[in-house]
Amino acid sequence: MTRTAVLDAPEATRDAPRVWPGRLLLAVALLWALFVAARAVLSGRWWGWNGIGLAPPIAHLLVPLALLIPAALIRRGRRLAVGVVLASLLLGSWQTGLHPGALLRGQPAVPADALKVVNWNTFFWDEDSDTDDFYAYLKSHSADVYLLQEYQNRRGHEPAPIDDLTRLRAEFPGYHLATEGEFLTLSRYPITAVRALRPAGLAPPDTSWADYWNIRVLRTDIDVDGRTLSLYNTHLPDLLNVDRNPLTPAYHRSVKQLSDRRDIHFRALREDLDANEHPVVLAGDLNVLPGTGDLRWFDGLRDTAELAGPVHPATFPVRGPALWRLDWAFVSPSVELHRQSVEDPPAEHSTHKLIDLRLSLPTEKDRP
Repeated sequence: MTRTAVLDAPEATRDAPRVWPGRLLLAVALLWALFVAARAVLSGRWWGWNGIGLAPPIAHLLVPLALLIPAALIRRGRRLAVGVVLASLLLGSWQTGLHPGALLRGQPAVPADALKVVNWNTFFWDEDSDTDDFYAYLKSHSADVYLLQEYQNRRGHEPAPIDDLTRLRAEFPGYHLATEGEFLTLSRYPITAVRALRPAGLAPPDTSWADYWNIRVLRTDIDVDGRTLSLYNTHLPDLLNVDRNPLTPAYHRSVKQLSDRRDIHFRALREDLDANEHPVVLAGDLNVLPGTGDLRWFDGLRDTAELAGPVHPATFPVRGPALWRLDWAFVSPSVELHRQSVEDPPAEHSTHKLIDLRLSLPTEKDRP
């Protein structure tokens, strides 16, 4: 009896190493699947998620693929582990920010009369750049329309307005200009209307420059050979304040305040879009991530990256691999998009990539 007990003990001990790797892998796979499911349900709908769900969207592809191989090799619980990993891969596939269809698209010819629209968050304008180089880079695109955000500098740790209109008129002769808050829109075509969206119900701004907080959309209507095109130059509030300690109550109050402000701006934008009968180009630093609930606010518009963009249209940051798509462009169904490209600016100019659109407006016969 004693000998049998002694012989059985090592066998049980030897089994333990075979069990715990499978259990650990299953636990990791379950946690990841729960995270993906929570993101699908909560992102853009519950303010608390804004401080949690900032994993790079591409992780929704890479993490399940990294788990799949060891899940297939474990001896115990293999089917369950593989099933959980595949479920998270399937659920997260539309949250990756990838557009595989771009692999099947060629480079269609762009009509000679197509509009060239450039969108760019300049990141405090020329503050950290050589001014001449900065303007040379802007002018090198020779766009028909520029939608530029962060036309501003800094005063201490606060954004501060600037007035560079004299230089702008000299560098872009013949262009029409519209500016409010941090926004600057330049157009070769006449501007027929300018409207800064100032929604009611906003909390007091956090800085002395109220327009920076209260204006997050600048709508500019232009006359393109007798057709009106509405341009929405957009920069929505951040999801969170990265300068605050996430272990403090102040951090969570800040996330909640930013979420409330975002919702008010979203509603004002949606109301204006619903009342607008003109073709629309909406672009800017939206601080929206792929596959999140915030995208519902743009229903009825078409994502230009999905129509004609690269496989991975991430725009932030410029230094190192771009992992997040914060900058977006949308167009009305009646607008024909020929091409979208995402370009790396010189790193000293901005942390955001530049979006280049080539598009055509509906002709008279195409209009309802």
